[in-house]
Formats: sequence, structure tokens, C-alpha cells
Amino acid sequence: MSGETIGALLARRGVAVFWTLAALGAFVAVLAPAIGFLTLPRDTVEGFLWGRSIDWGYFKHPPLQAWVLGLSEYLAPGASWLAYLYAQICVLVTLWAVWALAVTILGPGQGVIAAFLTLAGIHYYGPPMATFTPDTLSAPLWALTGLFWWRAVVQGRTAFWFALAVVVALSVYAKYVGLLLVAVLVVLTLALPEGRAQLRRPAFWLALVLGLALVAPHAAWIVETGGSSLVHVLSTDATAETVVMRLWYVLCFFGAQLLVHAGLLALLAIGVGVGASRPRPELVIEGRDAGERERTLLLVMAFAPILVALVTNFAVGGEFRQGRGTALFAFSGIAAVALIGPRLVIGRLRLASAVVIAVVLVLPVLNAGHHYVRLAMGAAHVPTLYPAQSLASQLEALWRERTGLPLRIVAGDRWHAGNVAFYAPARPQILFDGDVRLSPWITRDRVAREGALLVWQPDDAGALARLRRLSPGLKPDGLVEADAVLRSGAPVVLAYRIIAPKAPEVADAAARADGP
Repeated sequence: MSGETIGALLARRGVAVFWTLAALGAFVAVLAPAIGFLTLPRDTVEGFLWGRSIDWGYFKHPPLQAWVLGLSEYLAPGASWLAYLYAQICVLVTLWAVWALAVTILGPGQGVIAAFLTLAGIHYYGPPMATFTPDTLSAPLWALTGLFWWRAVVQGRTAFWFALAVVVALSVYAKYVGLLLVAVLVVLTLALPEGRAQLRRPAFWLALVLGLALVAPHAAWIVETGGSSLVHVLSTDATAETVVMRLWYVLCFFGAQLLVHAGLLALLAIGVGVGASRPRPELVIEGRDAGERERTLLLVMAFAPILVALVTNFAVGGEFRQGRGTALFAFSGIAAVALIGPRLVIGRLRLASAVVIAVVLVLPVLNAGHHYVRLAMGAAHVPTLYPAQSLASQLEALWRERTGLPLRIVAGDRWHAGNVAFYAPARPQILFDGDVRLSPWITRDRVAREGALLVWQPDDAGALARLRRLSPGLKPDGLVEADAVLRSGAPVVLAYRIIAPKAPEVADAAARADGP
């Protein structure tokens, strides 16, 4: 197919082509990990385990991800692969909000190109979205927040204040990063005459009351628990001791975000170019001239949150994890098109189309396959290729042999013990690191009443020390072993200790009362 043919197809059926490709991409991105991974990614397993104990928050994150996964496991206990589907639903909702906002500001033709750039150009919305995490969940809520704010303030559509209130509340329940965008939008609202005018209308105040009422239970939980989830927001992998190290961490975080945009930059270089590198025109789109004011608002929405994140990174003085940028770049594709201008001239469409198709349809398969490559190259463990089902079955059988009761509590770290707890047929709850502060639904009295299975890696002195706070003088009852996924790999070995219930008949009655 020639570039001119592709251009004609996009000009006539651009929206249909985009959504067809996005749907195919979502299908592949669900199928590839469902077939290629043996176990769910760690953050998703953690969310499922939290979801077995419904609360208004958890020690690391707000509760929305856990609620979704907990309800999913309750309704379809044997379908953990649905987590991959939820991730792709997040991608599609993000893309819809981006497309709708781009069409509103720039016109239908530019809206389609902005959506293509977001889908294929921002790596966060590619293979990493195979993992359903609070970061994944924050992306569509971020995009919807921007869209609904534009409808409410810039377009003056008062009813969208209520939609905005609900989405912002959901953002709080998903991950607090969404409040970065909210802070930026508050400043923009106060800076705009029509924004200030909206604040004098009853709809705004009613929507504000609605939003505050929705987040009040979680806010009360934060106060009651001492705000551990707030502390986690600013937690870092390493802490800088000098100003130079602070700058280095900021540059590392910013560099990682630039790398995430490699696809977008490549597509712009191929299809648009600069100066002498501009390609021969194959598609010309005459869009809407947004005007300086609307363009400025859009660019502030796109870039101000990352600037705030970088300043925060420097102030905290720590090494931020790259994934914290997942939601921040939903508007990068729209911003790129807006900076080019209302007249969009695109060429090299065959090459650009090949890149888009490779990213959307091939990269998810490579992402699933490269985990096997990592294992073959000597990685000690790969979380998605962990023999969890074999280990869980062995340990649950040992528990039943010793106690004659269903396994209700597993204690240990989120990887080894977490996988055992998640894949054990009895669906026990997890006592993270043996610390009742991290899993407040499990008390020491409950451990004494129902017993617990303690699990750790034999050479992990830190995990053993943490579990000894629960069981002083802890020593293993034995070891269980599962073969490596690849023949060349070492087997996975776990140590375990069974804390038997004090009185089996009491424990059994309590277990029946607590449910699965």
C-alpha cells in the first residue's frame, strides 16, 4: 500500500482505522501475557491480595485497584487473566479521553493524529500496561480529569462539574498523583475570567460537596492510620546526600521520561521532520486554529505537572521510580500536534505505519517473550515466570496435613509469600512481612486462633528478621522446591514454618465466620 493510499484512507476513515488498531492492540496485549506469563506481575498480585480484605486504604496505596481486583476475584475466582483486560480498558479509556479533547481543541483530523501519537508514541501506554496497577488506573482518570475540566471551564458546560468531581474522587482512590493535575487546573481556573465566573455558580459548589463527600471515608482512613499511603507517595529507592546527587536523580527521572517518549519523537521525525528532513507530503490536514489562549492552556496541562514532579523530586532528594510518570503524559500527543500548528503535513506514511503497527501489535508479544530471555541470560528470578502454583500447592498440602484445616493466613514478603497466598486454592489472606500494621485485618490474636503459614527465601536474612518479630526464634520446619521454568535455571526453594492454631475447633469456627 502506497503512502498516498494510506493518506487517503486516514483522511476518509481515520477514526475507524485508529479504533480498529487500538482494539486489536488491546486484544494482543491481553492475549500475550495471558499465554506468556506463568504468574501475574508482582504489583497486580499485591492488589489481588489486598482485595481479599476490603478496606478504605492500604499501607502503600489508596484502595481502588484492590477493590477492582477483589471484586473480580470474588465474581470470577479462576480468571486472574482479567487483570490484563482491566489494564487494556484503562488504555482505551485514556485514548478516548485524549482523542475527545484533541478533537475539541484542534479538530477531528488532528485529534486522530494525536491519538495515534499517544497510542504508539508513549511507551507507558504500550507493554507496561499489561500490568494492572494503581499507576495504570491513574492514567485514564488523569485524561478524563483534563477533558471534563475543559468541558466545564473553557466550554462553560456546567453539568461537567459533577463528572469532574466524580473523576477526581476516583483519582484520589486510585493514586494521589492525580492531584498534581488537579492543582494545576485549580490555578488555571482561578486565572481565567470564565473560570472565576464558574466558581460563583451553584453547580460548582454542589460538585465540590459531592467530591469531598466521596473522598471523606478515605481521608478519615488516612487520619486513623497515620497516613502510611501518603508517606509512600514520597518514598524513594535511594536518598541523595548532596545537591549534585539530587540533580542527578532529577536528571535520571527526567531522562527516563524522555525515553518513554522515544516512539513519539521517532514518529514525528519520520512523518513530519524539520527543515531539509521534511518528507514529501502524503497527507495534509487543515485543522482548527486553537488560538494562543487555548494552546497555552493545553501546554500548561501537558507540561506543568511534570515540572512540579521534577521540583518535588529535587526537594525530596530521592531516586523516584520511573513508573510514577505513567499518568503525567496523557496529553503529550495533543501537545505535540498543537505545537506543530493547525496545518499538519505528513509524509513517509508507509514507514510511519510500519512503526505504529510494530509498536501496537508486535511489542506486547516481545514484552511477554523477553522475560524468558532474561531468565535464559541468568536472571535469578523473573516475577512473571515464578513457579508459584507448584510451591503454593506443596505448602498448602503440608498445612492441611499438619492441621487438617483450610489455610487462612500466609505471612511473608509480597513476592514469595504473596505468590504462595495468591495461588493457594484456599485463597488465604496475606500478612505482609508478618507485620500487623501492614495488614491490619490480621491481628496477633487471629494468628494465634487460626494459625499461619510463614514463608521466606532461605538466604533472605532480612525477610527472616522481619518474620521473627511475629514469631521470635523462628526456624524453618522444612523446605519446598519447584523446578525452574528453564532447564538451565536453578530451582526455586522456599523455607516455611507452620504456626498451628491453638484450638482447631475454635479456629475452624472463626475461619467459617470470616469467610474465604
